[in-house]
Amino acid sequence: MPPSAYNAGAMRQHLKLDPLIEEFLSAITAMVALIALIAALYWVFTGLSPWPELILALIAVFGSGVGMLTLLSPRRRS
Repeated sequence: MPPSAYNAGAMRQHLKLDPLIEEFLSAITAMVALIALIAALYWVFTGLSPWPELILALIAVFGSGVGMLTLLSPRRRS
């Protein structure tokens, strides 16, 4: 195995994120996926573009959704 592979493994072991940051990143991913799914389903079922009404409304609730998912999700122990 090349020496760079050993360095990458060592870097992963030393790079530990705070559990709250991990939850925040997970919440952002979940909200982006949910917004994309809702917009796609709206477009498929109505045949109308979800821009600007639906997309702007979903972006407006993005912050509160991320906050709720981050703070109310079960805590992981590290």
